[in-house]
Amino acid sequence: MKITRNHLTLGFLAVVAVLAVLAVAGYPMIPPEAFAGLGMIPFVGETDLKGINDLFNKHADAFDTWRKKQDDKMQDLESSLKEMALKAGRPRLGGPDVQSGGEVKHLLTADGRKLPLLTKGQRFADLATVDKDDSFNLGEFCRDAVVGSRKAASGAALVPTFIGSQIIDNIRAQTVLVEAGASSIMIDGPTNLARLTTDPTVYSHTESATDIVESDVVATPVTLNPKVLAVLIPLTVELVQDSPNLDALLSIALAQAFAAKVDALGIAALLADTGIPDSASGQDPAIWTDVLQAIGSALALNQALPSAYISSPADFIARAALLASTGGTWLGKPPALASMAELHTTNLTAGTAFFGRFAEAFALAVRSDLRVEVVRHAKATSGSHLLVAHARIGGVVLQPGKLFKQLKTVA
Repeated sequence: MKITRNHLTLGFLAVVAVLAVLAVAGYPMIPPEAFAGLGMIPFVGETDLKGINDLFNKHADAFDTWRKKQDDKMQDLESSLKEMALKAGRPRLGGPDVQSGGEVKHLLTADGRKLPLLTKGQRFADLATVDKDDSFNLGEFCRDAVVGSRKAASGAALVPTFIGSQIIDNIRAQTVLVEAGASSIMIDGPTNLARLTTDPTVYSHTESATDIVESDVVATPVTLNPKVLAVLIPLTVELVQDSPNLDALLSIALAQAFAAKVDALGIAALLADTGIPDSASGQDPAIWTDVLQAIGSALALNQALPSAYISSPADFIARAALLASTGGTWLGKPPALASMAELHTTNLTAGTAFFGRFAEAFALAVRSDLRVEVVRHAKATSGSHLLVAHARIGGVVLQPGKLFKQLKTVA
């Protein structure tokens, strides 16, 4: 191997480094003044081993200070990225998309506010950037609040905001209208949206001919300002202390109760909407042939094949029980409707059904997350506390022409 100048330089520096270490340890092979001349040991003659140790400690403290500043900068950068991701509608920007529901769309208000518009598969909890704690346990929260370990001598103990978003998502998951495809809009105050009752007409124009007619498009404002939905659940000390399944019990009960109420309000809005076209003659939702006739009536109005069909449980079971005329085999859903979701709700009576494109036609407005509070000693005489849950959620029809109301009996 050819020895170059670089090899010699490195070898010399290695020897000097070894000699310097021996000198610091108290076994100098070369007078310390020589190392001082090379800058290897500062303050020779005035600095002992304790001084060198103090110097190292000083540098270590300076490094810790620098590292803390860098950590703070990284935290600020992470917070900025989260804020940018939320504004852009991509809450998992820079990280894995665990709940891949696609990019969140937004509605832009006249004053520049961006309102998240969530589809069926997207979640409000993914938009949360604070108080995020996947390990939160509602049962433990109630237990801690009741026995006082959260240091709440009296008054309300609140769950984190992120948990309220999780519960809202649980409610949406059990709502028939959302399962049918209805979108969800998160609003931060009274908001006006446009309701389209008539589609525009497009004409094929011939040069110089007067053949373009003004479309009779009707767009009216709809105010979104849902009312408060609330529930009160009494809690005894014995219940919260002795029930290991308290978390599952409360979470399921709250989601089911609120989902039933949201569905009831949404179906009521559909029933009251006179802009939704309906059956001109009797078309029984309990019979598949009548369902096809009703869908044919909707197609005649330039509607698309429905993505979802909602009827009463009685009509749902009656259709499922139909047998082929040849006997012995279930008739089942017609092949033309294979992609149509069949849903049912007790908020509809037998003889009435709704179908259509719910993703464009209907939306849930969420004014606030579900807030859960535990009020201690709310019923002192009975030794009971109170679980209070409240939210502001309501439904609105945005495009009635995308839906159809099937009626067994026409008034």
